[in-house]
Amino acid sequence: MWKVSPRCVSGAAVSKLLQCTLSDKPCNDYDFCEWLWTETKDTRMKALNTNFVQGVKDGMLHPTSFGAYTVQDAVYCQKAQESLSVAAKRDKMGPLKIFLEHESTDYKSYYEDLFDKWHIRDGKAIDLGKECQEYVDIVADVASNDDAYYMLVALIPCGRLWPWLGQQLTAAKHDFGAYTDWFKANFDPSYEGYKKLEVRVNAAFSKQEIDKEKALGIYSKCMNGEANFFGSVPI
Repeated sequence: MWKVSPRCVSGAAVSKLLQCTLSDKPCNDYDFCEWLWTETKDTRMKALNTNFVQGVKDGMLHPTSFGAYTVQDAVYCQKAQESLSVAAKRDKMGPLKIFLEHESTDYKSYYEDLFDKWHIRDGKAIDLGKECQEYVDIVADVASNDDAYYMLVALIPCGRLWPWLGQQLTAAKHDFGAYTDWFKANFDPSYEGYKKLEVRVNAAFSKQEIDKEKALGIYSKCMNGEANFFGSVPI
């Protein structure tokens, strides 16, 4: 059985993140994160139409391609865990720091489970493809150089894209053959945990703690990283 992806942010982690005062609430009704999502519509459609996603939908994705993606994804999760740890260490003590630390722990548990499944002893021995490596580098750069709020911005595209993909695929069918268990653990169409991340990002934006264009740049790069990574394997 596949372990639930840490992209599905846990309720415990989110509750820590939302331990904030009234001053942390948005000052207006403008949904900044919805704007980010709308601005990247073309990229998520690109992700939907990749060989990987369509191959999972049809249950016809070649096992070699599935393995190539999943092995790289295991290393991506290892690198994401390292980035989360870096971002947490750079932030001051508070709910956001606690959340990042919790997510780092979740990612560590998840990638270790994948390493065990795929008999990976050392992630450094895996030669990542160009698309996956570029995505890893984007997230690492945000963690090392930007305010921790931007790490949330970098996490949301994946957190929102995967259940959206699940919604599109389940609208067409409900049986994904050999990939059904993986689908349920990763493309859960009912997952809405990302919305609670968006609340905090919206609040930070309303307090002018997040720059609009900078956030869009990070969000767009990460959404494109998802699409390119999905598109990097043949069907």
